[in-house]
Amino acid sequence: DHKQYMADFEGGSLLKLRSTVKQALLAATAFVSKTQLGRVNSFLQAPFTGTYTAQSGEVVGILKDMRDTFEANLKEAIATEEKQAAAHEKLMKEMEEAYKLMKSEYEEKQGMLGDNDSVLSQKELQLETLIAQIEAAREFLEKLAEMCSAKKKEYEHRVQLRMDEQTALSEAIAILNSDEAFDTFGTVTATKSGGTAFLQASVRRHRSPRATARASVSPASAKRSQEFLQRVAGTKGSPLFGRILALLQGNNPFAVVLAEIDKMIELLAAEGKADLEQKEHCVEERKVTNEGITERTKEITTLEGAIQELDTAINDPTTGLKAMIKADEETLQTNYESQVEETKSRKEENQKYQKDISNLVEAKGLLERAISVLRKYYSKISDKIKAEEVALVQSAKGKRDDPAPPATWDDKYSGQSEAGGTDAVSMLEFILKNTLAEEKAAHNDELAAQHSYEDSMESLKTEEASLQAQLAENRKLLADKEEELLQKRKDLKATEADKKALEEYLVEIKPGCDFITTNLDLRNTNRANEKTALENAVTLIKGTPAYTEAMTAAHEESLGDCKEICAKSEEHVDCKACLAKVTVPGYCAGHAGTVGC
Repeated sequence: DHKQYMADFEGGSLLKLRSTVKQALLAATAFVSKTQLGRVNSFLQAPFTGTYTAQSGEVVGILKDMRDTFEANLKEAIATEEKQAAAHEKLMKEMEEAYKLMKSEYEEKQGMLGDNDSVLSQKELQLETLIAQIEAAREFLEKLAEMCSAKKKEYEHRVQLRMDEQTALSEAIAILNSDEAFDTFGTVTATKSGGTAFLQASVRRHRSPRATARASVSPASAKRSQEFLQRVAGTKGSPLFGRILALLQGNNPFAVVLAEIDKMIELLAAEGKADLEQKEHCVEERKVTNEGITERTKEITTLEGAIQELDTAINDPTTGLKAMIKADEETLQTNYESQVEETKSRKEENQKYQKDISNLVEAKGLLERAISVLRKYYSKISDKIKAEEVALVQSAKGKRDDPAPPATWDDKYSGQSEAGGTDAVSMLEFILKNTLAEEKAAHNDELAAQHSYEDSMESLKTEEASLQAQLAENRKLLADKEEELLQKRKDLKATEADKKALEEYLVEIKPGCDFITTNLDLRNTNRANEKTALENAVTLIKGTPAYTEAMTAAHEESLGDCKEICAKSEEHVDCKACLAKVTVPGYCAGHAGTVGC
């Protein structure tokens, strides 16, 4: 029977079938549980029962279902992979563009940073040079202040010496210019001849309009004036009175003495005005300087507070800009590392996924081929068995009944087509189903992982952009704050220097201002006394008969040839006509109201 049933089956094909089925079942064992693996082994090792029953129809159906499922999953996997590849390519393109942009900005910022460093080094060098110049200027100013102070004292001493010298010279000239000196020098050989002689060509006693200037002070009047001025000069210690006293002792003309007294009165007035102006200047300077010192003190306090705030804003270990920038840079670095790590992990997962899918697709093909071979084989055996059963029935109708043969095996060969065969094909279909389910799960896991990666990358990119913007803003703010801090420190140094200069100026003007403020009233009183004394001296001089006689004689001499005509009355037309050097009728013609017309 076996030979009859297997007559048309080629042995080579059966061996090939066995090898193929075994290969497919071995490949499928990687995707089944221990129980299912036991059933497969039972199928492969099941003994021959003598009867073969084909179950190819069911096996073929199961294998077709498995193939369709595999093909659908494969198409879905390919579409998903293409979509994910396109998304990955788009992401990489965006990342490359962002990288190029960031690289360009980085190179630009590096260039700006280099330029700023160069400018900063130049500015620092200029600052050092200017500081050195300022220090040199301050040292020179201190030396110059000392020199000016010494020169001021020297000048005051020289002024005093000049005043004493002028007094001495005036006194000597007055002595040498007196009439007694003329008479005496005329009798001495040393003063009337030789290189040291005092030349006096003649003595003329002519009275002219300038007679007053040459009139001498009478001895009695000069003596009273001298005594008065000596008392004042001795009390006040004034060189002005000493000079007037010297003029009176020299018996100078009234005009010289009076003119000198007028000059001295004017000098006292100018000196009083100068003292007042100096006091007002001191008061104003001290007021303005003290206000400036107060203002500079407030500015220094404000600048110190601003510098402290800026320093805290820049260098505070928790809230300072440097600490914030450092934290942002560390966070940005962590963000970048996270992107790199997640991208690397995603690539590794995708590679594992592709390898897994490749294995699943290969297993699917093997299972489909094994199921196809089994179904084809069982279908062929099933057709032969049915044909043999029909032939046996027809032949039995024309024969007599034979005795029963000995018991061997069943006439119908079913092989593994009944319990074992059906279970084997079902097992392969079950394995194929699980393989398809595993492939679908792999696709879904890959899709979920890709979505999670894209979401994570989007979040990281958003965080990166925010950190970069915040970092750029903080760096700009830091540069502005540092520039402002440097300017505030410069302003503080300049303000402190201004305050120090103002304080030194107060110290410099203190001696002179203290003197004029303390002694102004006393100096005004002394000047008033000096002026009163000088006016009294003028009154004494003008009250002497000699001064009156001199003035009368000078007036008479001023009349000239009209002296006798005007002796009666200077208001008469005869006198006025004579002085005008016109005729009486001619004068009356122009001055009708004159007496005598």
